[in-house]
Amino acid sequence: MVMLAGRFGVKRARMDSSSRRRLRTVRMSRDCTSIRRGHLHLLSLYMLVTCSCIKAQSLAESGRVTSHPAITSQSAETASVATPSASKQQSTSPHLTARSGPSSEDVNRQMFEEKAGEDAGKLLLRSTPSGAEIFIDDQRVGRTPLLMIISPGKYKIDMLGLRQESGHVTVGVAPKETQTVLINLNPRYPTKITMH
Repeated sequence: MVMLAGRFGVKRARMDSSSRRRLRTVRMSRDCTSIRRGHLHLLSLYMLVTCSCIKAQSLAESGRVTSHPAITSQSAETASVATPSASKQQSTSPHLTARSGPSSEDVNRQMFEEKAGEDAGKLLLRSTPSGAEIFIDDQRVGRTPLLMIISPGKYKIDMLGLRQESGHVTVGVAPKETQTVLINLNPRYPTKITMH
């Protein structure tokens, strides 16, 4: 039944199956067209936003955008790209400090070797697996394998592997002695879980 509005009020009329199909087709085509238009609007909005973001990113990377409104992007100079020779200079930024001189592990290792004296002993430090960080008395001195020249005495040696494995041992070094220290690193987390 279809309601027909006319001059004299609402009339009901019967529709045959072909008329119903045509009406359904017209409604579906109208709905599809509006959906297509909606998708087209969304797509064009997405492209507009994406293009403006890409343009803003490229301007920011080239150094043409500043935060001061009086300076336009045309008057700003382009940023220079940092080269390896420029990184050797001292940085003036308090947030990005450039490291100058030897690393902390080199300094710690040299400190142990300077204190060694004439009666120094030698420690050959190894780990399984190799490549572990070595800490002697809580000071980082390098990675395994490593030969250390060290003064006689008792030392706490800790090793930390690449995958958070760890191991530690206390070693006594005698004068003019070479000692090999091999530490099997234990995993931090279990490798196998057994359920009963």
